[in-house]
Amino acid sequence: MIDAFRALGLVPQLDLEDESLRQAFREASKDLHPDAGGGEAEFSELSEALAILSSPSRRLRYWLELQGLTVDPRGSIEPALMDLFTEVGAATQRAEAIIRQRDDAKSALGRAMLEQEIQTSRDAIEAANSKVEQWISRQCGNFAEFESGTLIDVNHASQVLRNLVFLEKWRASLRGCFSRLI
Repeated sequence: MIDAFRALGLVPQLDLEDESLRQAFREASKDLHPDAGGGEAEFSELSEALAILSSPSRRLRYWLELQGLTVDPRGSIEPALMDLFTEVGAATQRAEAIIRQRDDAKSALGRAMLEQEIQTSRDAIEAANSKVEQWISRQCGNFAEFESGTLIDVNHASQVLRNLVFLEKWRASLRGCFSRLI
């Protein structure tokens, strides 16, 4: 298993800014990129380190493993997230239906007539994505507690991990729908 923090020259910590991750990747890739004389395997490992640390759920799981703790990623999400799941599901289902209608439209006029519905769907996707991002930030707010050096509640860490896994999937789904609505 790779040491993601070491590969990127970072101190093992949960609270990482996206920009500091990108900067660490740029610095490390200067020597390891195949175009700069590095090997494919080393650069692939560096890319995997970035993927691990860029995802809050993967970063949490990895950090906990470094602490010698095993969390259970299976199980239910926090009950309060079920309302958000309903909103995300409705927004993505509506977007998929509109995308199919647009793809099936036989003329430019038919596609133009869908434009208002497409914009409404984009707005719903953006609103749902904003709520997902807020939830991700809230879940990442637990990272300071985990890093505090006190005894880590593995059940709580497992719940945060499960929540983050689902939230990240929902975010990817919403972003995919939004890009296809453009």
